[in-house]
Amino acid sequence: MLLAERRAEGRACLLFVHGPQGIGRTSLVSEFYHEDRSVFDGTYIEVAARQPDGKLVQQGEMLAQALRGLGLPDTEHAGSDTARSDAFQRLSAGRRFLMLVKDVASAEQVRNLIPASAPEAAVVVTTRTMLRELLQHDFADVPVNKLPRAESRKLLVGCMKASAAQVSSEVIDGLAELCDGFPLLIRILGSQLVRRPPHTAERLLEDLRASESALLTMAYAQRFTGFLNMAYDSLVEKLKLAYRQLSLLPGPSFGADAAAIVLAVDRRRAEELLDDLVDQELLVFDKDTWRYSFHRVVRADARRRALEIDGVEVVRSATERITMWYLREAIPRDAALSDRWRVGAEFERYAAARAEPIPRTLATSWFDAEWTSLAACVRAAHDEGLHAIAWQLCVALFKYLHLHGHLDTWLDSHLLGISSAEASGDRLGIMQVTSQRGAAYLAVGDTKRARVDFEASLRAAIEAEHPLGEQSALEWLGKTAVAEGDLTTAFRYYDESEAVIARSGAAIPVAQQNRMRALLLLQRARAWLIGAEWDHAASSAAAALEYFESTDETDNRAKCLMVLGDAATGRRDVAQAMQRFERAAALFASDDARRAQAGALRKFGDARAVNGDVNGAVEAFQRSRELYIALGDATADEVATAIRALTGQ
Repeated sequence: MLLAERRAEGRACLLFVHGPQGIGRTSLVSEFYHEDRSVFDGTYIEVAARQPDGKLVQQGEMLAQALRGLGLPDTEHAGSDTARSDAFQRLSAGRRFLMLVKDVASAEQVRNLIPASAPEAAVVVTTRTMLRELLQHDFADVPVNKLPRAESRKLLVGCMKASAAQVSSEVIDGLAELCDGFPLLIRILGSQLVRRPPHTAERLLEDLRASESALLTMAYAQRFTGFLNMAYDSLVEKLKLAYRQLSLLPGPSFGADAAAIVLAVDRRRAEELLDDLVDQELLVFDKDTWRYSFHRVVRADARRRALEIDGVEVVRSATERITMWYLREAIPRDAALSDRWRVGAEFERYAAARAEPIPRTLATSWFDAEWTSLAACVRAAHDEGLHAIAWQLCVALFKYLHLHGHLDTWLDSHLLGISSAEASGDRLGIMQVTSQRGAAYLAVGDTKRARVDFEASLRAAIEAEHPLGEQSALEWLGKTAVAEGDLTTAFRYYDESEAVIARSGAAIPVAQQNRMRALLLLQRARAWLIGAEWDHAASSAAAALEYFESTDETDNRAKCLMVLGDAATGRRDVAQAMQRFERAAALFASDDARRAQAGALRKFGDARAVNGDVNGAVEAFQRSRELYIALGDATADEVATAIRALTGQ
């Protein structure tokens, strides 16, 4: 498109393609040429701007390469650079060709290779960095990002040849993902697996997951490590330091605020350093999210340098600074998601400060962007022995993970959190994080492990004389009994939980007592549903809803409405059931709780079908199915069956 536009304007098409070594810059240019060779009269010229050892090619030699490509033999080349430049302009005039100038380091190398009188020619420059000076010479910039997942996988399978057929799809997907979209790394890895038994690929995946930097030490990877060495050596000292320090940020991406913390500078200065590293193609900036990230192997290189150059103590200090910052940023936003009680020195500090509350929508948006980084902070803090930070991060993450159903991250982070709580000897930390992990086990249907965790949390609460923890553990044990269909035991636990509240006095603040009683009403209502006691379920859920309507806890409001919808369904009050389920779905959507929203929409569809509204039912089922598909949940197949039953298709 740009070629056609430039030709229509009577100008040569000038492009510079920039991206790190191995990302596929030259391949992109080759595809550009071979898509339609005829528009260049079959003339393709390559000019190298850098020698194999990384040294720059002299201007005269670059001009000589261009002249050879235009058909001028070496014996007719002039001796001076000026004369060769004149010859290039004379020979290129009116010609149609594509000239690739590879691995340019400065705009000055290109200036004499811009044809002044060849409006149908194209000059494409590849660079490892963002050379803004080329924009002044009418070049359009083309950034090359990593390959999409599907294309990465296809390239790896092609490189593995027949051996790919013997390797499981999961292993191939894992290996392709670790290459992070770098064609060169994919080819390097694929070459290691040609004519190798399947277990070689499995072992390689295991090794690379244990150490991402292992990719850089593989045979034939010298080209990529060479690029990283040259790129790093070309940086001024302040950028070298920033490159190393930014690699210490946990998580796949980060914002400028987090960067400022790890760099120990203000935000404006951090943005300047980030932009410089983006220009050097050592960082990637996502303009849609305004977040930065390293390519996986570039990050591994930067972290290795941080450990070797700055030392273990500096790395630990930076890790403590950033993980504590993330914890303190998460706490007020966690408070906006739920009015539950929490333990930990940082939570006590926040409560004592009586800060202005953060709106729930803003809190949710922040967690949406940062939850993976928070989970990575748990591991970083745990691995550095910053145990008090690690387990409190779990406390701050719990509600968001629970709300959005990020079960794998929930379990993985809390395994580390419990280990850190035990290492720090904090009984209250053990009490709360163990209970939170039990909730994750309950969410995946593992009631046996859930019960073990809740019983451990109860013991810790009793030993610590912590009535809030004791009440909570008993409530969760009741929910576990409900999940197992043992209603007698469930109600006994709920009664014991109620008794803890009654005898606690001032040990549990009145506001927390009211919330606890509302939650127990909700739990009892759910138990009544299993016993088909529709009126009991409805009255308990309505009383709980009355409390939560006065709070910002939209998820608990929605849960109460789901019980009311189920009770109405049991009483065959279809109109009320529809209204309850529809409202619950909207509340879950406002929290972006997609799994819960999908469940509410499915029940809404069922109710509309019973009411004879086939079109409305199909619409609700379709929305539910789309959510389940996005979540990778097999329930989508069940919903599809319901749609077929209604439509006959």
